[in-house]
Amino acid sequence: MEEVEDEESEDLVKFEEVLEGLEGKPVLKEFAVWLKEEDYNGAGDIEELLCNEWDGAYPTSLIGEDLLIDISNFLYYMAQFAVEKVYGKEYWKPGNSCIRIVPEPSYDGCSYVYILEMKTKSVLAAGCGRKTWHFNPETIQEDLKDLVKQLEESKNMLATRILVEG
Repeated sequence: MEEVEDEESEDLVKFEEVLEGLEGKPVLKEFAVWLKEEDYNGAGDIEELLCNEWDGAYPTSLIGEDLLIDISNFLYYMAQFAVEKVYGKEYWKPGNSCIRIVPEPSYDGCSYVYILEMKTKSVLAAGCGRKTWHFNPETIQEDLKDLVKQLEESKNMLATRILVEG
């Protein structure tokens, strides 16, 4: 029991260091906190994903059984974070919306992520559009900002379409 508490304490200390390393990058810092709160990644993984330039299509130290699934999951998390930031957690819950996230990962070409609203058949945002080999803290923050901006701009369009289409 004590070992678990020690590991959690060490992870918390490490996470505080990660957040310090993200000073001056507010969107990345917010994304890091979101990843931690959602229990998607531990502090070491978050540091590898958000504080360093990737050494391949995905950080080598984090590659699981399937590289495309790893890339896909990260793109999905980016989009889910953006949706929750713009529409809120309540909107995202199953049954409250018809939003779908469709990642299109690639290890040798450009990767994309699409955020779709199924009721009105609308593309709310399309992101990434680059090789993940080129991911670093700046490009990830830029992609997150772009997804959030597109979602904010699509809110009025979506509200109008829902009103018109009933």
